[in-house]
Amino acid sequence: METRGEGMLAGLRALPALTAATAVMYGCGAVLLAASAISWQPGRNPRWVITSLAVLAVVFFTWTLVRGHRFSRAEALVMTIVHVASIGGLTWTTPLQLGAFANGTALPIVAVYALWFLPPVHGRVVLYAGTAWWMAAILHRSDPSLVPFAASLVVQTIVAAEVLARIKQRMDRVARVDPLTGAHNLRGITEVLEREMARAERRGEPLSVAAVDLDGLRTINNTQGHRAGDELLVTVARHWQDGVRRRDAVGRTGGDEFLFVLPSTAKAEAERIVRRLAANSRGSWSAGVAELKPGDTLASMLERADQRMYVEKATRQHT
Repeated sequence: METRGEGMLAGLRALPALTAATAVMYGCGAVLLAASAISWQPGRNPRWVITSLAVLAVVFFTWTLVRGHRFSRAEALVMTIVHVASIGGLTWTTPLQLGAFANGTALPIVAVYALWFLPPVHGRVVLYAGTAWWMAAILHRSDPSLVPFAASLVVQTIVAAEVLARIKQRMDRVARVDPLTGAHNLRGITEVLEREMARAERRGEPLSVAAVDLDGLRTINNTQGHRAGDELLVTVARHWQDGVRRRDAVGRTGGDEFLFVLPSTAKAEAERIVRRLAANSRGSWSAGVAELKPGDTLASMLERADQRMYVEKATRQHT
């Protein structure tokens, strides 16, 4: 029989990683702060401060679970700003020297969270601004004995953040980039399309995709070898990536199948882009364009583009 703890863990695993990590961080924080408030003794930070922080952690924990799959990085960013502001504020006002230093020990945890889950630029800005705020609060206390330890913690926080950021960047590239062509892989281009669909619907802008299929790749592989086929894939993919606009994205969805995601682009303009790319491309290929319609899902939009691509391929083969 499943215990309550096992059921809770199963529920967290079912949530997106951002939601689960945020809930765990603030849930554990709420428990620790509540225990500290209950066992409070004179000489510690004021009980009302600890209690207030515990309530704030409970609010963040509850909000995260209520939002569930809808919990966004923007909400996580706001929570992190409040978190690091509280660390610096408490350090500035606490009468306890050891407590002032102990507040900063949360910064490495914030660094891991911010650099892993928040947008890279925003995560760094919030983390480093919060770290500087805490260090300023330490210096404000005019206790020279704290400064070397605080400086060491700041260095550890920065090093941990930058190392983790580079590890994540490499992992993201491996997970989302096709190693042969350098284009997005299926997962990567799907995430781009989902993000652009949400943006287009939110802003009322057009969005088009082009499903592309290279002609004759199997024949080249069979007659000239797979190296020749790989060279064709690399050359054509580089031609597409160099030829599309900055906001556009190219992804390899299968062996000889690709997808262009063209934000802020109506169907007629997308077709002109495809014709321009085909005019001086090595090798031949077929493409089908679909524009986002009200009520479209990712699957329905891609299916429409695929159908048009197959129609064009069949037409070209009979002419």
